[in-house]
Amino acid sequence: MALFISIAATGILEMQWGGVGIDDWWRNEQFWVIGGVSSHLFALFQGLLKVLAGVNTNFTVTSKGADDGAFSELYLFKWTSLLIPPTTLLIINIVGVVVGVSDAINNGYDSWGPLFGRLFFAFWVIVHLYPFLKGLLGKQDRMPTIILVWSILLASILTLMWVRINPFVNRDGPVLEVCGLNCD
Repeated sequence: MALFISIAATGILEMQWGGVGIDDWWRNEQFWVIGGVSSHLFALFQGLLKVLAGVNTNFTVTSKGADDGAFSELYLFKWTSLLIPPTTLLIINIVGVVVGVSDAINNGYDSWGPLFGRLFFAFWVIVHLYPFLKGLLGKQDRMPTIILVWSILLASILTLMWVRINPFVNRDGPVLEVCGLNCD
């Protein structure tokens, strides 16, 4: 948390010295997270494909007008892949908050301490991706189905992988108390 606080303080000081307000700084932070999870991530994969595998990815400049005719569905499909990673990240963090709080409620007072740090980072991601979610819902207040399906599928796969390789769980079976099985 100290690292995040120092980065935020540095950003605020830079914006103050540059004459930019806190609202503009926060908007800048949100769009850096959104871009880093979507377009920058895909640019990295395309660059790696070009350098390592020799696959050439072409970029064609097209008209962005409303009357693309028969090709309008094609543009929607190309943008879909950019929208899946941020949506997946939102789903994972929202589910993580719900699971973490329910686990803390079930396990008692001792589990609330470690939960606060995790909740801080989960809410940090959710609040940064809020403009993305708001834009994704659009004017109809509903998310495109294909994006939701792929994001839930990807979030499920990543969650199951984490459960399988969780480094914080003892691999030797359940940890018993010092007294063994017959504690009186």
